[in-house]
Amino acid sequence: MIRREMGSSFLLFAQDDHARLSGELARHYGNRFFAKSEPLDETIRAVARHDCGWPLHDDLPTLNKDGLPLDVFETPLDVAMAVWQAGVERVADEEAYTQLLVSLHVLGLSGFAAARQHDRREQFELNKFQHRQIEKQVELRKRLGMPLDVPLRLGLAVRSDLAEEEKLRRNHNIVQTMDRISLGLCCTELMFEKIEGIVARPGATAVTLNFSRTEDFALRVQPWPFDGEKIEMEIPYRAVPLAKYEDVEEFRAAYAAAAQMRMKMTVHA
Repeated sequence: MIRREMGSSFLLFAQDDHARLSGELARHYGNRFFAKSEPLDETIRAVARHDCGWPLHDDLPTLNKDGLPLDVFETPLDVAMAVWQAGVERVADEEAYTQLLVSLHVLGLSGFAAARQHDRREQFELNKFQHRQIEKQVELRKRLGMPLDVPLRLGLAVRSDLAEEEKLRRNHNIVQTMDRISLGLCCTELMFEKIEGIVARPGATAVTLNFSRTEDFALRVQPWPFDGEKIEMEIPYRAVPLAKYEDVEEFRAAYAAAAQMRMKMTVHA
């Protein structure tokens, strides 16, 4: 769940809804400078479903140590691994390429998590999670006819001279980019001001996309990778009082009582 402070309220956006917003962006990705993803539909589905395990938490949201609604960037490792695994399982009926991109996404998140300090039990569970994803990706690579003897780091090829692997990297970067733009729209602060290493089309030099907030729920992206000058979307949310909650039951009651509303969000050049 994303916790956004606005006035006297916390605006709460479910992670799966944030991912669906990312998917709407992905449908518009591509212009004369930026090539569309290929395979197109499978990549868009991966973007839209990259956080589909999060209802496991967000249907019964929790509090952080300070009694505030738990934000995604505060998620304990055990909760994170459970929702990551649930996401991989919930796309099992999708095309193999979609499944591979979702697994790559959560494996990448686990890589960020591994760089933090953990006790021995957490490190052990994190290693197990990563091994499960690697095994899953081997299975999916076999189904897709992709090589298994290519050196990989977090599921992506170390070498940059293999066309199929570079296509996978570009599509993985599209998942990451749409994710970060959507987070930039939803979060209290602009968490990511740029994303580096974006290859606009096969053989092109990598560029950096820069993000800046122009209004509360409007984001400028430069250079512009989409098919129109402006994209307008809506996302559901609930508003609860901006307060420290005594216990999770009090918070869940406030969340359940809050009407679901919709927020208009804009991305522009």
